Amino acid sequence: MSNKLYDSIAKDYDFLVAQDIENFRFPYSEHAMVHEIIAEYVSEPKQNSPVKVLDIGIGTASLYEKIIPERIALTGIDNCEAMLEIAKLRVPEATLINHNIKKGLPHELADEKYDFIIISYVVMNFDFEFLIYFIDLFKQHLAPFGKLLIGDIMFYDEAKKNKFINDYDIHEDSNLYFHVYEEVLERLDDSFDFSFMEINQYTGLIIVEKLYQNSLQFEETLVQYKSNTEKWKSTHPEKKSE
Repeated sequence: MSNKLYDSIAKDYDFLVAQDIENFRFPYSEHAMVHEIIAEYVSEPKQNSPVKVLDIGIGTASLYEKIIPERIALTGIDNCEAMLEIAKLRVPEATLINHNIKKGLPHELADEKYDFIIISYVVMNFDFEFLIYFIDLFKQHLAPFGKLLIGDIMFYDEAKKNKFINDYDIHEDSNLYFHVYEEVLERLDDSFDFSFMEINQYTGLIIVEKLYQNSLQFEETLVQYKSNTEKWKSTHPEKKSE
């Protein structure tokens, strides 16, 4: 979507997403589930100081209705001022920056490290090369034990993508990209762990983390979501340094 379109629908964006959720409609049918899982990750660490969170494409900040504000120190980036105005009402203590992430991180964040970097329902608007660029860029800004969480239209492999396209008669076009986890693995190095959680036929979560810690320690926590989804699967990291 273009910035002008996001500006024009900002006031109705949460309602439009809610309609997709209620009607089990592509692409946002699992939006709430993606946010619940991400919120579970962010709320899990037990430490005295707030965890540092960077949200890329924070939009209206609806995710943070699921997270206790005192638990996080939040920085959000979006290139839609109308969305950020709504986000300011939800997370008044957050640092919110209007910035085009295609240009990289804002200069004031160049040296920052984060416990969590969140990208939800953003990469479907960018081609595969930008997805790889995003992962390479943001993983360098993870603190020790930090995690990059990417929730979006996502398929484990090409076969699952093709089955979805054939079964639902939905086609990729210039405005929407269907990314494949296995293709991501082929392009990235072994300095970080990668794992994938399949939420439904067309929704997935990529977890990128430093090697100090493996994300699948959260599997016991996240299994509670199995009964709430038509299909749930967590795969062990496919790429790991020796």
